[in-house]
Amino acid sequence: MDLITTHKNADFDALSAVVAASKLYPGARLLLPGSQEKAVRNFLSLIKDKIRFEDEKTCRLDDVTRLIVVDNRHRSRIGAAGELVGKKGVEVHVYDHHPRMASDIKGDKDVFKEVGATVSIVLEILDARGKLELTPLEATIMLLGIYEETGSLSYRTTTKLDVDMVSKLLDKGANLNAVSLYLNRELLGSELTTLIELLESTQVTDINGINVAFALIDSSRFDGEMGTVVHKLLEVENYPVLFAMFRSGDKVKILARSRLELIDVNRIMERFGGGGHSSASSARVTGLAPEKIRQDIESVVAEMTKPEVSARDIMSFPVVMFGQDDKVYEAWEKLRSLGYKGAPVFDDSGELVGMVTVGDLAKALKHDMGHSRVKGYMSSRLVTASPDTPLHALQKIMMDQDKGRIPVLDNGKLVGLVTRTDVLKRVHSAMFSKGGGEKTRISNLAARMSRALPAKLMALIKLIGRKADSLGINAFLVGGFVRDLILDSKNYDLDIVVEGDAIKFAGTLADKTGASLVVHHKFGTATIVRDWPKWLGPALNQDGKFKIDVATARKEVYEKPAALPTVAFSSLRDDLYRRDFTMNAMAVNINRHNFGLFMDFFGGVHDLESRVVRILHDKSFIDDPTRIFRAVRFEQRFGFTIEKHTEYLIKHAIKQEMFKRTENQRIREELVLILKEKNPEKAVFRMKELHELRFIHPQLVVNRSLVKHFGAVRSCVKWYRASSPRKRHLDTWLVYLMFMLDGLSAGQVDEVLKKFVFTRSECLRLRSFTERADDILKRLGSRASMPNSGIYRLLEPLSHEVSLFLMAKTRSRTARARIKRFFTDLNGQRLAIKGDDIAKLGLKPGPRYKEILDQVLYDKLDGRIAGKKEELRRAVMILEKPGRRLKKRAS
Repeated sequence: MDLITTHKNADFDALSAVVAASKLYPGARLLLPGSQEKAVRNFLSLIKDKIRFEDEKTCRLDDVTRLIVVDNRHRSRIGAAGELVGKKGVEVHVYDHHPRMASDIKGDKDVFKEVGATVSIVLEILDARGKLELTPLEATIMLLGIYEETGSLSYRTTTKLDVDMVSKLLDKGANLNAVSLYLNRELLGSELTTLIELLESTQVTDINGINVAFALIDSSRFDGEMGTVVHKLLEVENYPVLFAMFRSGDKVKILARSRLELIDVNRIMERFGGGGHSSASSARVTGLAPEKIRQDIESVVAEMTKPEVSARDIMSFPVVMFGQDDKVYEAWEKLRSLGYKGAPVFDDSGELVGMVTVGDLAKALKHDMGHSRVKGYMSSRLVTASPDTPLHALQKIMMDQDKGRIPVLDNGKLVGLVTRTDVLKRVHSAMFSKGGGEKTRISNLAARMSRALPAKLMALIKLIGRKADSLGINAFLVGGFVRDLILDSKNYDLDIVVEGDAIKFAGTLADKTGASLVVHHKFGTATIVRDWPKWLGPALNQDGKFKIDVATARKEVYEKPAALPTVAFSSLRDDLYRRDFTMNAMAVNINRHNFGLFMDFFGGVHDLESRVVRILHDKSFIDDPTRIFRAVRFEQRFGFTIEKHTEYLIKHAIKQEMFKRTENQRIREELVLILKEKNPEKAVFRMKELHELRFIHPQLVVNRSLVKHFGAVRSCVKWYRASSPRKRHLDTWLVYLMFMLDGLSAGQVDEVLKKFVFTRSECLRLRSFTERADDILKRLGSRASMPNSGIYRLLEPLSHEVSLFLMAKTRSRTARARIKRFFTDLNGQRLAIKGDDIAKLGLKPGPRYKEILDQVLYDKLDGRIAGKKEELRRAVMILEKPGRRLKKRAS
């Protein structure tokens, strides 16, 4: 027999979850342990004939084989049914929206989801199984549960799932009037008196800039609903955080409510043995004075609200600024061209004296005062902040004093500017995520870095942070390193952005680490390079180098589509915004004070979780069309999907033939990176789908056989690395490219090589495959016997990439066996004799030397001679027959 139960003092979410679960477990008995909240008891008195609930005193438990617990996971709160937990032969299923704890019931099945109401979880399962068949009464009960638990969908814990389920319940006939009657009822006499007492006793304390309200009353004679009274109190006063304490003898009931994401009241109430969720929780305390309870709560709230984000983390720098004697029209044009709304104004001594906005300047221009001084139109009523001013304090300044821009001063020196948009995007980041939906909230990555990175690499990163501190600049890890850290993927090349002089900073790091330095003055960047350290394990890149790229935070402006950008130094946010995709536009602060602080202005974590590749702004592919190739590369590498709008922008850029305006070398670089991926054929076919391949060559065609060929390349390369005794560095990507170009003529391949400016070495290898591959494969596949010297003469002139191309392409076992024999036995064979030995025989130096030595080598490969004496004897024999013409071709 199945038994469905919930927690004591059941609210409407508990009741509705029990009823919903009965649809998942037909025939189950329903049990509400202990008593229920008063509103629930009143409601049950009307529906007891429609839905049958067991009486805890008479409910049989000996025949229960499966216990289903909803809206709770604490054994102590389910009354008599608690004895079934852990009992042999009893299976336990749990459905709950409260965060898991170590002391929870360990269910055989445990369904948890971070939503507003537990009943939403059960309804989602019913809907997915096509079992959402409800009577209007059942739908109303469940709507009561969602509305009560989410504050009629107004609490910050409310999710899209809760809203979706409300819509479905209304479709099933849920009665909103009945919901309003039970959730928004008038207060009874004692409840109204209690509300007044709570109002009179409330004290508000400022904790790190947040108003936290505490109320305390004697409730020994109170017989109403505490939750209802507290709800009314919040409606009247709208406190951001409230702790209402009801004392009766030596017992105190605490009801905690929070409208702020920063303060999780569930974590606070857990310290007192209570529970709930982040915005509403409660606890019962015995033997502890209310004053002590309040002190403990204040201490925890102070720890929780210790500022993680301050002005230094969101401010813009360098700041556009004006002198007070600058002309109005010049200032207006500069602000408009940069897209800024305002800027600080300084006097001749360098002291900050005011702020001027585009609106102020526009008013002057309207009255033909463009040649007036900025001084006459600036606001001198200044409000400033320090770099350590916390985010919530900045928000309060802007709200209370209506300031859209706050200059940030450090020892009287302007170091940045915080705008209203900076604060808004940080406080309400979800509103600015193009992906929408729920997001994982990550505030600090220090612990994850410690777990994922080798200890010596972690020590190096902290060293870099200390160097930044010594120079008074902010330093951030950015881009692919941060992305791969979140994805738990190895990536040890460090990409660092500093809000300061990157070249000077990189120079000090190179001196400290003994590495070489490559500087790019035009872009304000530098690269620190050293051999791959052994303590990092096997090299993760092909060149075996460990790199630290250092750049000054910069803003890029594209004068025209597809052109290289002009660069201006700017803030971290501007630097991240110039990047390609949201997944690559995240940063981690590595300064000692804020080590690990995570910056995600554009919803990168959400897009990683949603497994989508999303562009940062609509002009991105117009500015840099090579990002189209990059989008495909990341999509296929991670198994993501290019987001729909991003794909639309790709197709639009391709239709506009943006690649024709791009430097071909940059396209070549992106193509090579794609072919260096683990399974590049996926990206190649995606490029074909997006019509990108025609920009490589109009006649380029790929078909499904490419999958087989690319797979064969991987097999051949794996065999080569395991079996060839004389291995060379392989450009495997070049073998893949040979297969892509295999359908083109030699002339067309030459067009590709010239168009994309491949290196001389790459051109030689690619030309040799087009000119000789088919003829060589035909000879190697011949059934006629072929001596080792014949195999050698065919393959030795070729690069190993071309030989592996032949090995992957051929269907002939004979040809493949001969290529393998070349790699294992013939490649790299050398003679004991040299040119000096030939000279001693009396022959003058010349082309004849090579002919003789080659013929001796062929005889050695074919097993006719061995050792230096026989080699020399064979050379003498050749010299004694000067009329003999040496063979040039394989027999």
